[in-house]
Amino acid sequence: MNNKILVRIVFFTENGENTAKLICDRWKDCILEFKPQDQSLMEWTKECFELHLPIIFVGSAGIAVRAIAPFVSDKLKDSPVLVVDELGMNVIPILSGHFGRANELALRVASAINSNPVITTATDINDIFSVDYFAKKNGFGIHNKKAIKYLSTKLLNSQQILFKCKLKKYSFVGIQPNNVLEGEPFDFLITENETDFYDKETCLVMRPKRLVLGMGCKKGKSFEELYQFVNKYYADLDLEDNLFAIASADVKAEEIGLLKLAQYYGVPLLTYSPEELASLEGNFQDSDFVKEQIGVGNVCERAAMLTAGEGGTLVKSKLAENGMTLAVANRGVINIVW
Repeated sequence: MNNKILVRIVFFTENGENTAKLICDRWKDCILEFKPQDQSLMEWTKECFELHLPIIFVGSAGIAVRAIAPFVSDKLKDSPVLVVDELGMNVIPILSGHFGRANELALRVASAINSNPVITTATDINDIFSVDYFAKKNGFGIHNKKAIKYLSTKLLNSQQILFKCKLKKYSFVGIQPNNVLEGEPFDFLITENETDFYDKETCLVMRPKRLVLGMGCKKGKSFEELYQFVNKYYADLDLEDNLFAIASADVKAEEIGLLKLAQYYGVPLLTYSPEELASLEGNFQDSDFVKEQIGVGNVCERAAMLTAGEGGTLVKSKLAENGMTLAVANRGVINIVW
């Protein structure tokens, strides 16, 4: 399974251009789009925020701050923003460090170009559990986001926080932090029941996003075409609340339209090899043409079900239109990663 990302990048000097090209050459799991010369910085930044794309400014932090200031609105939706100095000495995440994963991206950039990641968020520098990063990497929607600060403060003050998981089928993976325990009265709740009672001032509520869009498309399909296709069946609000991932075949791992669509909704584009797709048992709508091109007769249904995991269900069979295909699955057992 692959998970590439699309990132926008801008530079302002010759040294900055050299550093931007170095990032492009060495950061192999990323596709970089450079700012067009004929587009103003403000217009470009606005477009990045509208598409929810990560941004790298190769230059001073001041330039980046002034460019993004008019568009910063919501810590759960803002684009992750990094600043890299023009000599590539430091990589600094300045916006959406946790839920947008800017801190993680900064570490990956720094590793790629042998640079110094400058992480400033308190939970990270103190090596303390981050509730919003935990939610993001597990595909949970956050409700009552004001409680993030309350929980982080407790952890930073060396206090324990308690949680409750009310999902029917789930398992925990990894090492549970020492200061995060299951019990009551809980500080954060993992649930799918909207009627559950909780303290709306101090309790953070997480709900798993279960929807998986399996998609295939002809090469070069634009974000706009794919977006309009998907929106015939699901409204933006439904996908913002419920979409876990978009899934496809490995040959589509660098399909710009699909990458933009996934990042617009703040989810990963997960892609699978023909062998992985073919390994899935079940009755799928196979196509001889697709099998000749990809190596397996059906991409969208198989990719959706692979991502849905154990106990997953296909809720919408293959739909096809103008060189695009779509199938929809619901996740089954939720594997919760610490």
